Amino acid sequence: MGVNEEKAKGKPTTDVAKRSRGRAPSEGEGSPKKKGSATAQVSLFERVPQSERLAWPDIAAILSGVVSSLSKLMGGGIVAFYAGCQMGGVTVAITFALSFVLTWLVGRICFREGLPNNVVSRYLIFGKKGSAAGSIIWIFVLVGVLAVGTVQLGNAILFAFGWEGEWARWALFIGISCVWVLMALFGTKIIARMNAVFVIALFCVMGYVVYLIAAEGQLVDAATHGILIPGVQPLEGFAYSVNYAIMTSGLLALFAADFTRFARKERDLVPISLTGSLFAIVTYLFGALIVYYGFDKSVEYFSAQGMDPTLAANAAVTNPGVSLVLAAGGVGLAIICLSQMKVETSNSIGGANAVSNLVHALTGRSIPWVAAVVGANAIGLAFILGNILDQVNAFMSYGSILTSSWCVLLITDYYIVRGKMGIGEQEIDMAKPEKAVHWRGVGTIAVVTVIGSVLYATNLVAVPFLVVAPLTMVAYIAVSWILRDKVRADVIG
Repeated sequence: MGVNEEKAKGKPTTDVAKRSRGRAPSEGEGSPKKKGSATAQVSLFERVPQSERLAWPDIAAILSGVVSSLSKLMGGGIVAFYAGCQMGGVTVAITFALSFVLTWLVGRICFREGLPNNVVSRYLIFGKKGSAAGSIIWIFVLVGVLAVGTVQLGNAILFAFGWEGEWARWALFIGISCVWVLMALFGTKIIARMNAVFVIALFCVMGYVVYLIAAEGQLVDAATHGILIPGVQPLEGFAYSVNYAIMTSGLLALFAADFTRFARKERDLVPISLTGSLFAIVTYLFGALIVYYGFDKSVEYFSAQGMDPTLAANAAVTNPGVSLVLAAGGVGLAIICLSQMKVETSNSIGGANAVSNLVHALTGRSIPWVAAVVGANAIGLAFILGNILDQVNAFMSYGSILTSSWCVLLITDYYIVRGKMGIGEQEIDMAKPEKAVHWRGVGTIAVVTVIGSVLYATNLVAVPFLVVAPLTMVAYIAVSWILRDKVRADVIG
């Protein structure tokens, strides 16, 4: 999945796309199988050949591995603690429905083209130079998640073993990043098998912790409590939890598209999307229970560090690694390691795709896959080393605006503007010269993001998705209709 060549191998889309609706291109219609070691990857700009296609359980294993992460466990705590269990249930339902719909619709586009999200977005809605902005957003969000996960895992290990000092901290962070690099270099099939094993082990261990909660008589309280963050009002807490859920839904859809392109049949996308969405919800539920189990001990620990009650409660929710170690000792540490080993490998792959596209979009040059993976993890370390994770987290609070607008824009362009309205071609022809910037797409996402961010920052809109999604769709359709003659003329030309 790294950029290994300038153009796609095999026939252009116009020759294969219509025949590949509902099924992957057959051997000979896509690129020939790459020969080499287990670390050989399908190029970012190469349509997935038949020999590299995966059965849907393999792709579902990758997605289930991604969503059953430490950050998702934290998400379960955030939803339950900020919204309360009852309203948190509403958030969970919204998450499931939105994750499934977005993952299925975006995934179908990338499956039909056999290309990852970065490249599909580049050709359809951003343009070559314009896609640099999308890659920067993707790097900041996804590599930011990678860096946060590295810190959460590292802090949990440091806390569990009582290691202190900056040298120990940095040696551990660098060592963890090297592990992500090495694991990401193995092929997609190997990663899928690894994820399947880790997911089963993770849920077995988490099930044991839930058993401990029930044995101590805390299960009912853990599943029925109200808002536990001091000073948070019901509507405020619900809006915060919904925004977090929407961000992760959009992030899952865009991320999953890098792997749905490996599917064998279009109908496989339904069980793939259902599995990814279902495991996200199950992880949220486990997270809500597990964070509750370690909450009191975590609050006590952070209060002893000099934090006031509100800060201590927030720290307890957003540091699930410490909470797990405090509550369950070695079992908690096992949960942390199992959850992160699979998700950070996939995050490294997604981040490397964005790095590859960014370099190619700006310079026209391809970089080796190894360099892209190392680059993504180096950026993550830079986030940590520069102590800017607070800024990354602040930026990610606007993630629901960016990820949802991106998803809705891509869906609107492909299914409505190019599909129903016939303004532009649906199929990507990589043999044609690329447009530098698709101003309709770049302009729409820029304007909508600014409007949504301002409304959210000024507290005029608590859930910006309610404005961003319809505004993105209406604005893009309107601009495309106004410029329809020019767009059609460009296609003919």
